[in-house]
Amino acid sequence: MEAEQKQFLKDLLETPSPSGFETENLRRWRERAEEAADTVRSDSYGNTVATVNPGADASVVVAGHVDEVGMMVNHVSEDGFLYVKKVGGLDEGVAEARRVVVHGEEGDVSGVTGRKPIHLQEDEDKESPPEIADVYVDVGVDSEEEARQLGVHVGAPVTYDVGYTELAEDVVAGRGIDNRIGCWVAAETLHAVERDELDVTLHAVATVQEELGLRGAEMTGYNLEADVALVVDVTFATDTPDVTESKHGTVEVGEGPTLKHGKENHPIVLKKLQDAAKERGIPVQREAIMTRGATDADAFYVSRGGVPTASVGVPNRYMHTTSEVVDLGDVEATRDLFTGYLENADANDSYSQL
Repeated sequence: MEAEQKQFLKDLLETPSPSGFETENLRRWRERAEEAADTVRSDSYGNTVATVNPGADASVVVAGHVDEVGMMVNHVSEDGFLYVKKVGGLDEGVAEARRVVVHGEEGDVSGVTGRKPIHLQEDEDKESPPEIADVYVDVGVDSEEEARQLGVHVGAPVTYDVGYTELAEDVVAGRGIDNRIGCWVAAETLHAVERDELDVTLHAVATVQEELGLRGAEMTGYNLEADVALVVDVTFATDTPDVTESKHGTVEVGEGPTLKHGKENHPIVLKKLQDAAKERGIPVQREAIMTRGATDADAFYVSRGGVPTASVGVPNRYMHTTSEVVDLGDVEATRDLFTGYLENADANDSYSQL
């Protein structure tokens, strides 16, 4: 991955954007998209659409969501501890004993989530993760008044204070890789596609509030009236010792993105992606999906009268934890796969199965 592209990815991963609070990261994404797009526009909730080759007879969406799971201040106690609610599918099992940032009205406030020392724990403390209502944040003050003087307030978002880390070779770890890498793919597809090869309009999209129920994709799918939607999100890597492949399938980090079979994945769109992968020598994996999980693809494919859609997954270890792990080669391969699809697309392509 080139240095400029890697810096863009790092910026996306290190900029807080819990669901409902995505504005700063959307600005970063928009700046990168504007370098390659003909037009860029945002709706009232922040969903941002960058368009290349407007006015063609057919259009294709490439979408990733910019929001991440996190927490929100729900109560400030008299002695200055902050109690929280989940924003999206936060894993309570990794919520305690973490450094966090409270994004208050006067700026960021550093804190830690408390955990009872192991010396004082009872057996029941060790048996199961805490309920989110029992998780509290210590910002180092002694009273509710002091906490509020720092700008802390009910409704303030809270994120883990962890950033981007490079592991061996092209493997990286970070908070909220789900799904800022999808936003990276959408923006970088704009940069990679050969305009002279485009017979369709390309809409690259950064959606909001996926972790709260695909809200941004519902808005965008309705507004764009696209002919095809290509959605990129992370998918569950099963190549760790604690995951059973016979139950969850075989998905390996570093072996390419997954092409999913079933549910929202339109057979003709899927076949065109397979053809693009074969033509360009892009490694892909197969994944069966019917009832498990939900991505923005679930919103796009039922939009209006139904949009032919495919959901492409980037293998991700430790999803919804403080340190998700992906291979940058899989991320770049997803961009290249979408670029190949777009450059092969014809405005007169039919997606009728009958």
